[in-house]
Amino acid sequence: MLQTFMSGFIDNLRRVVEAFVIALFLIMITCVLVQIAGRYVFNYSISGTEELALFAQVWMIMMGCGIAMRFGRHVAVDLLVTNLPVLLARILNVFIGMGCIWFLYIVFAGAMPLVRIGFIETAPGLGIPMWPIYLSLMVGKVYFGIEVVLWVARRWDDPYGKHETRE
Repeated sequence: MLQTFMSGFIDNLRRVVEAFVIALFLIMITCVLVQIAGRYVFNYSISGTEELALFAQVWMIMMGCGIAMRFGRHVAVDLLVTNLPVLLARILNVFIGMGCIWFLYIVFAGAMPLVRIGFIETAPGLGIPMWPIYLSLMVGKVYFGIEVVLWVARRWDDPYGKHETRE
């Protein structure tokens, strides 16, 4: 029952993240096209579009890191793992996952002061508070961490990653 719930939760989380990233990409493209049209067609720079495109890109990258982890798209050197016995390969994959989680924790912890500062700081072009943009570091790393844990679990049964799906 718990496994069914968690599987459904993860599937829904992934769908939400994918839809969010697609929406951010569309926002970014729209802002850039509006900015280009404003400058070259109407000879007028439309305020805030560059900043909004940048903020959408930041969120898209932070959330996209977890998506890349899900599909094994991050750069990896697996020569050592592929030449180890199964038990040692599993142990090494767990240590790799722990190292990733440690790094993500450092980024998460480092983002906390930024989010606090973001409550008093505003974006110059849009005049909105900066904390939602800085929050992308924390939210993105939490999602990335979830995908790292799932990667380690997936690699337990297949420590060499021979059957990983690359959709």
